[in-house]
Amino acid sequence: MEKAFEIQRNARDNVKSFQTYLTDLQNWETEMKRKEAALHGDFEQDLPPVRSKVRKERPVQVKKKPENRIPSSDYKAWEKFDVDKACEEVDMADVGPASLDSKKSEVNKQEKFRDEAQYEKERGNAFVKQNKWDEAIACYNRAIELVKDDAIYYANRGLCYLKKDSLHQAENDCTEALKLDPTYVKALQRRATARERLGSLRAASSDLNEVIKLEPHNAAAKRQLETIKTRMGTKGAKSKSSPLSTPTLEEKSFTKAKTEAAKPKVIELPQVEPTPLEKWKEGLGENITVIKTVKKPPHLRSKRALKHITIKEIPLGCTVPKPKIIEIDNLAQGDTNNNSDTKKDIDLSAKGDCIQDNITEKVGGNLVHGVGHKVPPIDKMVAPVNSVQFMNEWKYLRGADEARSDYLSIIDPKKIPAIFANALESDVLSELLRTLYEYKDKFTLGGVGAYLQAFANVKRFSALAMFLTDNDKLLINKMLVHCKTKEALSDDEVAELKNKYEF
Repeated sequence: MEKAFEIQRNARDNVKSFQTYLTDLQNWETEMKRKEAALHGDFEQDLPPVRSKVRKERPVQVKKKPENRIPSSDYKAWEKFDVDKACEEVDMADVGPASLDSKKSEVNKQEKFRDEAQYEKERGNAFVKQNKWDEAIACYNRAIELVKDDAIYYANRGLCYLKKDSLHQAENDCTEALKLDPTYVKALQRRATARERLGSLRAASSDLNEVIKLEPHNAAAKRQLETIKTRMGTKGAKSKSSPLSTPTLEEKSFTKAKTEAAKPKVIELPQVEPTPLEKWKEGLGENITVIKTVKKPPHLRSKRALKHITIKEIPLGCTVPKPKIIEIDNLAQGDTNNNSDTKKDIDLSAKGDCIQDNITEKVGGNLVHGVGHKVPPIDKMVAPVNSVQFMNEWKYLRGADEARSDYLSIIDPKKIPAIFANALESDVLSELLRTLYEYKDKFTLGGVGAYLQAFANVKRFSALAMFLTDNDKLLINKMLVHCKTKEALSDDEVAELKNKYEF
């Protein structure tokens, strides 16, 4: 029997706990719907219970009184007729039951808003008791969105900001609350606290004086005011029958001396004329012409087209000497006097590593142009690690094809795709192909075929192959024949290279 009673009791407990769970679930659902409606600004209508009717309020019917018309012949009555009153009655007649219903619905809506805001305020107060300031601020924000003319919501939110050390926001909220209710003591005290912590001692003391006027027995405000006056350096002790005691002459002098001692000493420095920036000096030991601007009024300016001047930039400290002319005349047979028949005018002046000698040779009336460089020997050349190093060295060796071939020959073909990555350009590729063809016997690290294969493995090579000129393709074709005959490259490898170079 005891077991049967225990089973029944467990069953009742299970049913009761299940009902409690369902009730909590329904309450949670209702709460979520109410919150969602509050966020959207829509609130649920007062719906009737299931299977019941809504009692509609009948519109108020205004009983019309029979009009007392004035006969047209009654001139004395017309003289006493009030036209303004009649106009007002006509205007009031236009206000029918529909307008009254709309006013009533507006009042109901405002009441719902106030109820919802009051609920949010109570939730915020509960969060304040738990020291959950952010959640409380969120509740007060929703309350202020619903009802903007309640000073309590602003003051409570100001308290939360004060606890979070957001002093400026706390001061602003308390100010808004005081705009709505200038006699709100809590808002005054909270604003005074915020201003005191911000350092605005005079403003804080004025707020506390206002609090003491409204509540003469407010001990907390009096203590805070005494503390502020102590910080301000004045004795704010009030007598019971008189206002603040006026300071004596000694106190005034002491306060003045203390204030002057607190001020930092300002020492005026002598005015120093600003030194102008160092301008470009003419000459500077080089053959340099400085182009200066010429300022002319518009009516004096020439109307002819300006002359185009080519300006070449030269690094500072590098000297570019004038072109040297070497004149060599053909020697007559039997003439052994070289001093009279051969004229040489050689000007050798070099400064630094950046000197480039432009040489113009005149041999038998024919001009031969060349560019000379200080080219390091091949054993001192260092293989590049990236495209920047390669391009710097490659541009420096411009005009020295043999030096370029030496530089290219020390680079391992397997590292070429990693060196160039995405930086290989079509004009550089053309120069590489021409150097590779002209000095093909120098390349012993895998031969010419290895270099062609390395160039083809560079990223974006398919786009570069589209810009190959006819001359480039002719050189590649000749190099492929060389690879097949001299380097024993198989037909499949040659066909693969042709496919990559889009032949």
